[in-house]
Formats: sequence, structure tokens, C-alpha cells
Amino acid sequence: MKRIIYIIFSLMPVIWIGCKEEGRLDHFDDGAPPPAKVTDVTVHNIPGGAVLKYTVPADKNLSYVQAVYEIRPGVQRETKSSYYKDSLVLEGFGDTRMYDVKLYSVGKNEKASEPFTVQVFPTIPPVLLATKQLKETFGGVSVEIENPGKTNLAIVLMADTAQMGYQSVLHTFYTSLERASFPYRGLDTVPGNYSVYLRDRWNNLSDTITATLSPWFEEEINKPWMESTLPNDAQLIASTYTVSNIWNNNYTNASYTYFSDMQPLPQMFTWDFGKTIIMSRFKMWPRGGTLDDLWTRAHPRIFELWGSTEPNPDGSLDESWIPLGRFECVKPTPGTAVTQEDIDFARAGIDFELMQDDFASNPFVPVRYIRFRTLETFSFTSTSYVSVQEINVWGLYMQ
Repeated sequence: MKRIIYIIFSLMPVIWIGCKEEGRLDHFDDGAPPPAKVTDVTVHNIPGGAVLKYTVPADKNLSYVQAVYEIRPGVQRETKSSYYKDSLVLEGFGDTRMYDVKLYSVGKNEKASEPFTVQVFPTIPPVLLATKQLKETFGGVSVEIENPGKTNLAIVLMADTAQMGYQSVLHTFYTSLERASFPYRGLDTVPGNYSVYLRDRWNNLSDTITATLSPWFEEEINKPWMESTLPNDAQLIASTYTVSNIWNNNYTNASYTYFSDMQPLPQMFTWDFGKTIIMSRFKMWPRGGTLDDLWTRAHPRIFELWGSTEPNPDGSLDESWIPLGRFECVKPTPGTAVTQEDIDFARAGIDFELMQDDFASNPFVPVRYIRFRTLETFSFTSTSYVSVQEINVWGLYMQ
């Protein structure tokens, strides 16, 4: 018996090597003819594309169905679908006109049938359906976009900033948001010609709009500022997380303010600029050194700014405070998963601009004290930690 066991074990490496060397077996007949064409093809046109439904041939040699088409002259695309499916989605068309599409049945031996030619007429593509607008803003210009298809788009901003007689690209923004505003700062306050167009991932382009704009003057409000804790302000989670951390120019995870979750939202904290200013915009850095707080737990999602020159010392949010704006941190990518794009966006600082609306009917008023009031965090709970790493403010000093 021992000898039999020994022989079996001694043969196992040979068996293993033999199996390993044989590799994958592909069972197809290289001499088989091409499959028959697909039949019963129907077309459903969609924005920038079409959905084709068909009946696949009853051929055991069939591997997949392939569509070949041009999205514009000289630019060909191919789309494949398994023989298990009965439809294909065509994408990338940049215009609303008739396009020829050739459908092939392809065998396991890669032999293709004669083409079945069908015509599609895509509806308005997302890159043309999206709207854009150029506006003056503090320190620069902004592009406002509505993207009903929530399509991945590049927003290309151009200008002749060098006075060379032609426009070059200033910056390219990327988005898939339905509605968004993209500011470009650091421009002089003199009039200039600016242009913008949209590009999709197939290099289809929208029309270009042009405007003569004069950026509004602003300057950065100098730090340091001063703490001004009032009754009803939130309780710090520990004394080391002082409010002054938000203006110490430390943009790393080593310095931030952090408030306890022992009191419900909304939570407030207050500071004093030391001088009277008119705010134009600000940039906020959420605590970004750890993903425990970035776009999750303590990251403010919806918050308000209130301003005052002489706040009520009892801490009441009364008529001594003027609403400056209600703001929302919008994650660049959809869903709850935090992507590298989300991380990079937050760690660069999130821009917010004051503007007149139903909440803040007149935000451009002299203020000295600011109250930051968090309504929701990305924990989506009624009680939550609140954390902010740094805040920069721009505006005008009052003489």
C-alpha cells in the first residue's frame, strides 16, 4: 500500500505539468463560413446616439454583433455586443442628421457576415443640449452651465490676455454635474474679450459664445483674524481645535477646528475680522488629511454665513445679523463613493461666491463679524461633528 501511495504522489507533478502545458482549448472551426446577417432591425434614436434592436442568426458559430459607423467624416467607431444580447447602443454623434450604420454578425473564427446597413437619426447630442453663459465676477470671470444630460463635458475658457490679436485657452474645467458655475480668477479689472465652448469625450464641440467682460475689483482679506465666541456657539471637541485654526494658513491635516457632536445641528461658530469689510467670496478647505471626514462625517454640506457690525452679545441670531448666503458643498462625482477627483477637488479648496437670492437679498453690506452656521454635514444625521480646516476671504476694506 505504501508503495502505491508513493507512486501516486510521485506522478502528481507530471500530471500537473501536463495540465499546465496544455493551456486553453478554443473550440471553433476556422473553416466555418461567416454567420448570416442579423434580421428584424429596429432603431430608437436617443440624444447623440441610437439603440438598435435585432434578431441574431441561429448559428452556433456566432460570437458577437458589431456596428461600424462614422460619428463625423473620417472618424469611425465600432461597438460590439455579445450573441447573448439582442441590442447595441451607439454613442458619440455630434449632430442631428442621418448616419449610416453597418451591422455585422461575426463568428468565433472572426469571419464577418455581409453588412446589414441601417440609418439612424440621433436627437440633439448632450454637448449641444447643454447651455453655457459667461459672466463677470469678483477678480475674474465665470462660466455657468446647465447640463441636463449630466454628461461628462470639458468647458474650455479662452481669452486674449496677452493682447496678441487671438484667443488662447485660459483653463479647461471638467464636469458631469447638471448645473454648476466655474470661476476663473486673477484677472485684471480692464475690459477683455472672453469665449467659451464645450467638448464631449468624442471631441464633438458646441458653438462658441463670446462676451466682453470687466472683472470686478477685490482683494484678499488679510489674516490673522480674531476669535469671538458668543453664547449659542458650538462647543469645541477639545481646546486644541480652536476657531483660530481656520486662519493660520496651515492647509494640512495638522491644523483645523473641530466641534462636538454633543449638540444638534444647526451648529454655529463666530469670528471677528478686526476691520469692517464687504465680502465678495470665500474659499473653504474641509478637513482633508483623512478620508474619515472628507465628504463624509464632519464635512459641512449645507451651511450659511451671517454678518454683523455689532452682534447681540447674548448670541441671538436676530436682526443684528444679516444673511450673506446659504451654500452647499457639491461633490464632483455622483454617488457616495469618494473618488480621487473628489479628494483633489476638496483639497484644492472649495470656492463660494456671495450673490443676491431669496435667502440673502443684500449680501454686499459692511460686516466685521461672521457667523458660520452648519445646517447639514455629509453624515446626514441630526447631530454631527463639524470640522473646517481653513478659510480664505476676499472683498473690499471699508475706509
